Amino acid sequence: MTVSTTTTPALSVHLAKAGSGWGLVMQSGVRVACTVQTPLRDVLSKDFALTADQQKAIDVHMLDGKPVDDIAATLVPDGARLALAAGLPGVAGLAMKTGSPLRGMRPGITHLADEGPVNPHQGYISLALFSLALPLLAPSFLARGVGLSPKQFLRYARVCGAGDTCLFQGQEMLVQEVEPHLRGLPEDTIVLLTVCLPGV
Repeated sequence: MTVSTTTTPALSVHLAKAGSGWGLVMQSGVRVACTVQTPLRDVLSKDFALTADQQKAIDVHMLDGKPVDDIAATLVPDGARLALAAGLPGVAGLAMKTGSPLRGMRPGITHLADEGPVNPHQGYISLALFSLALPLLAPSFLARGVGLSPKQFLRYARVCGAGDTCLFQGQEMLVQEVEPHLRGLPEDTIVLLTVCLPGV
């Protein structure tokens, strides 16, 4: 899996020793490349290389804000927003689960199976992780690299440790020193972020 970029030049930031708080960036929706217009099940297993245990643990799949009940029959469009979660609490969490026995409570928002043709090609999606899916999957996605907007990166950089360092465009500097380089850039600029979380 790689990060998809636009025609705007991409900037790279690598954090070799990062605090665990950087995993929270995955909640904000990050840009990842994958095969689009193909079943969600294939995106998870082939593009994201999730193991059988990881896929079993993920029990909520939200595509463009709608809960998915059949990941084999749901096609992922280019530019889609995909949210993955595990262990959401309460009745609402149970109702949102893929194939939930309470799915009858959400007929108006359920993602319906696609009837269009499968037409696999390279594209990108915005991926967000929530609840128990965050510690389960964030380390591997961040190690491989994700795409952020400059504002997204700066939002998390401002709460990192004062002495945290990174490689920005191959040059070592404090994370806070990256801010002047990103300030004022077009919002469609892609910051290619790779992070080594503790224990990974």
